[in-house]
Amino acid sequence: MWRQDIAKAAHPRAKISRGGLRWALEGIVCQHLTVARVAEGLGVSWYNANSAILAEGKRVLIEDPARFNGVSVIGVDEHVWRHTRRGDKYVTARRAAEGLAGRN
Repeated sequence: MWRQDIAKAAHPRAKISRGGLRWALEGIVCQHLTVARVAEGLGVSWYNANSAILAEGKRVLIEDPARFNGVSVIGVDEHVWRHTRRGDKYVTARRAAEGLAGRN
């Protein structure tokens, strides 16, 4: 019996490879693609794409303990839209003033 170890290509029981997850996350964050477009490109359902992208984004962007290394100032900006029917809508943006370590 011959077996192939694909642990480096994808997580166990994953529907999307590690390379596909990277492409999806970059598409969402950098190219402003929709989850529907990414799901179509990967050939998976919207639910599978969304679940995988959220988990990968959390792993890569949020759970990285070194993401603020070298950052001494973080700027915060809040904007409100007053032209909505259902009341005010707020968005808060945070940005590291000196950039994140290893990312430009």
